[in-house]
Amino acid sequence: MRSGFLSCLNVDAFTKAALEVPYQLVRSNLFPGIELWVRRDDLLDPLISGNKAYKLLYNLLELEARQLKTVVTCGGAWSNHVHAVAAAGARFGFDTVGVIRGERARNLSATLQDAERFGMKLIFVTREQYRRRGDAGFISEIGVDEELALFVPEGGSNYAGVRGARVLGEIILKSAPVRFNQVWTACGTGATFAGLASGLKGISTVGVEVLKAGGSIARGAAMWLPQEGEIARLNATHEALVGEAGSIHHWLLSGFHCGGYAKYPEMLRRFQDEFEVETGIPLDPVYTVKLLLALSNSTKNKRLRNGSKILVIHSGGLQGRRGFA
Repeated sequence: MRSGFLSCLNVDAFTKAALEVPYQLVRSNLFPGIELWVRRDDLLDPLISGNKAYKLLYNLLELEARQLKTVVTCGGAWSNHVHAVAAAGARFGFDTVGVIRGERARNLSATLQDAERFGMKLIFVTREQYRRRGDAGFISEIGVDEELALFVPEGGSNYAGVRGARVLGEIILKSAPVRFNQVWTACGTGATFAGLASGLKGISTVGVEVLKAGGSIARGAAMWLPQEGEIARLNATHEALVGEAGSIHHWLLSGFHCGGYAKYPEMLRRFQDEFEVETGIPLDPVYTVKLLLALSNSTKNKRLRNGSKILVIHSGGLQGRRGFA
């Protein structure tokens, strides 16, 4: 399958590109009893892909509308979001600053090497400073003119990011090859989950927490989605992931972080290898592989109705595979 390309920064062009993202039917013994499709948003663009692109859309349109010159964002050494922001800056002609937690390593990660090649200025801060990244005055503290800069939080997780993820839900309603019973997505902050649940009118959304987040993802999603009602938070041993026939439910599923954020135990590696050999779909080790592991577990434990049509969102992030070689 060919990758698309985001050629300009406007809603119409973005929507057109998103409507062309392919859906791939998956046939695998890893998911018994369901009809599984993967929406290949890793193919939205070679550099600005997956949910990162959707969450950046309205943030970057705000930058343009306010005639600002710089996006300031933050993340770790392998941040897909930082990589996508740097690539977008190079393509669409705005300056980028990446606030990176920790000291600058002698040998930068491949992600940060790319970011610098794209023209991003990297500022390394202590962990104490990093915890204050959302405070008033932080941008000035790191030497950036606040009047000329837009701060986009880690992962693009703000109301503009949720609005962009809502576009993904609306695109699915327009382009889905079948009527899905549920749409599954990986969750790091809850912004993508919230946007999807908002945009997918009439379809249940399931978010799989990929880190030890406590209740923070559920709290964030509830804040962004007050009109959607209660979001059920379940653990890996919960009996069912279904509601009454015809009803719409939204779930957050915990227990599949595999030891914590970016942890990659041998069991997870073997699952990824098996899936990729069977399907030909490359996965990222931080988000999508844990999402699919959770779905596989749920199908094998009969937590979904037999014959359910399930869509999994491929959230991109394949550049991060280089950190797990």
